Amino acid sequence: MEIFTKNKKYSFNDIAEICDKNGLTTVDCLKDENMISVEGYENGELSGNCISEFHQIKEDVFKLTWQE
Repeated sequence: MEIFTKNKKYSFNDIAEICDKNGLTTVDCLKDENMISVEGYENGELSGNCISEFHQIKEDVFKLTWQE
């Protein structure tokens, strides 16, 4: 599923809005790892499988670093 662009910069709100529109959710790892993971749902519960990762490159600016 490629809903994010590799070299584009995103704000947290951008990522959250795209996730909402596509039935996905963010897993906030900012405090520990300076990143946000995106996961999908399976049978109404989080799948536990990361499908995208964004690393923080500066305040409220994130870059896609991995995509399934």
